[in-house]
Amino acid sequence: MISSIEIEGYRGFERFTMEGLGRLNLLVGTNNSGKTSALEALYLLTSQGDPYALWNVLWRRGERLPTALPNQELDVCHLFYGHETQVGSKFTLSAKNDSPNRFVSFIIGDIKPSKKQPTLMEEPTGLALLIRGDPTPPVAAIPLTRAGGLTAESFPSRRLRRRLPEGTSQFITSESLDSDNLIVLWNKVALTPDESLVMRALQFLDSSIERIASQAGPTNYYSGNRGGFIIKLKGREQPIPIGSMGDGIWRMLALAIAITQCRDGVLLVDEIDTGLHYSIMSDMWRLIFNAAKEFNVQVFATTHSYDCIQSLSSVCLSDKDEDNPVTLQRIEGGKSKSVPYSESEIVVASDREIEVR
Repeated sequence: MISSIEIEGYRGFERFTMEGLGRLNLLVGTNNSGKTSALEALYLLTSQGDPYALWNVLWRRGERLPTALPNQELDVCHLFYGHETQVGSKFTLSAKNDSPNRFVSFIIGDIKPSKKQPTLMEEPTGLALLIRGDPTPPVAAIPLTRAGGLTAESFPSRRLRRRLPEGTSQFITSESLDSDNLIVLWNKVALTPDESLVMRALQFLDSSIERIASQAGPTNYYSGNRGGFIIKLKGREQPIPIGSMGDGIWRMLALAIAITQCRDGVLLVDEIDTGLHYSIMSDMWRLIFNAAKEFNVQVFATTHSYDCIQSLSSVCLSDKDEDNPVTLQRIEGGKSKSVPYSESEIVVASDREIEVR
């Protein structure tokens, strides 16, 4: 497990560290303090500099250059501290006391890439985003346009993704996972013992749920942001589309499926309580914590919710395993270190209604 992470030059972090990390880590702080940026940094680090992870981070935030469609360019400058790039601009992400330690750096350069590493460049023309790290990243360089952007043409083949370990990390954004990605993950879970964990998660929200199935391909009449799945309810002969069940069901579905697909890796969840009523949060935390131990997954999540923090204290009270601690990490804008809270401190803060957000 990662016990500490150091971020240098990424987004709003000139230099930032989080220490004393455990099996389950909840990140709190005010708006624009850097919680989501910390999750992104962990995502880029644990995906070993995968350029597709970088693309997903930029695309989700809408960080695009003002170019005409369909030639979308993603603007890399916002990844760097101060939102400015020039040759030599760099951000570095590193995990210490991990087994093994790891780091990855992204550097703006115009140096010809090494022929010893795979590259997404045919001929070096102008600037490139150079990627260095340990373990060695899947590619050494990604070409940038004259405006300093990334285009879809920069990613000619997805075959390079196969060099990465399956299940290294899963990142669930505040919008959750889209239906296409969730169906792909579900197909790895269906008809395996892991399917029971998904059913338990859904039944926390609605005990009448009996079965779930994906609807993919040309017969999928339920496509969309909340589509691709149908649910069988007790006492109802015909299944219904999952979109009829509300956002909470979709959120729990994504959480349960994703954690089974990052064995020995990291699960990252932005605003974990999105769509969930406070009354089921304790069940959600116990499900996540027990699954994290079963699949050897380290979990990092963010929240603004006081109810979410209070419900986490119930896991702290029941956890007797010193090798799998729960921590709360408070991130404050402009500060170089997070403020960690141990399990006992989380319980005390909850009992005494001490504000830790």
